[in-house]
Amino acid sequence: MRFAFSYTRAMSGEGPDKAERKQIILRPAWITVPGTLAVIWLAYSLAPALSGVDDPAARLALAARWLVVAMLPYVVVCLVIAGIRFFEGSHDPMRGEESHRLQVHRLAMQNTLEQFVWFSICLLAVAPMLTPAEARLVPIVCVVFLVARFAYWRGYFRLGSLGRSPGVQITFTVNLFLLTLALMLFFRSP
Repeated sequence: MRFAFSYTRAMSGEGPDKAERKQIILRPAWITVPGTLAVIWLAYSLAPALSGVDDPAARLALAARWLVVAMLPYVVVCLVIAGIRFFEGSHDPMRGEESHRLQVHRLAMQNTLEQFVWFSICLLAVAPMLTPAEARLVPIVCVVFLVARFAYWRGYFRLGSLGRSPGVQITFTVNLFLLTLALMLFFRSP
């Protein structure tokens, strides 16, 4: 069954029932989860080894630099929120004067920050434990995280909360991959 769903229907309260929502959320998972891992693997296979990352401190510094790139979706949504607050006049969030659009941006910002914390902790744990040849993984996962968070944010406006699912799935796949890798490397290292 093909289900056509629009942002207007999502925002008006009309929409799919619980079973249909589950289908809409799970539908892209068959592509996004293995696709994310495949993109990481392919990029890792094609990327050249990085120079200047021979010691763990250099790999940690590499991760810190690339975290700035991964943080860009959070920065952009914060700037968008600041602009909307200014132009809408909703300077005090406690007064309840926020538009629905601003509320969606705030939800995207909050979730992006939460996912960025998980991502950052895992990346900073993983980076020093990688070998110099494996360090090329750092920029790859940072770019995938960046793309995933912009897809999440865009999806919110395309199909309401259900449109977030591909971005959520890609982000979760990257974060779970890094957490698993961090634990594996932790037990591998002396």
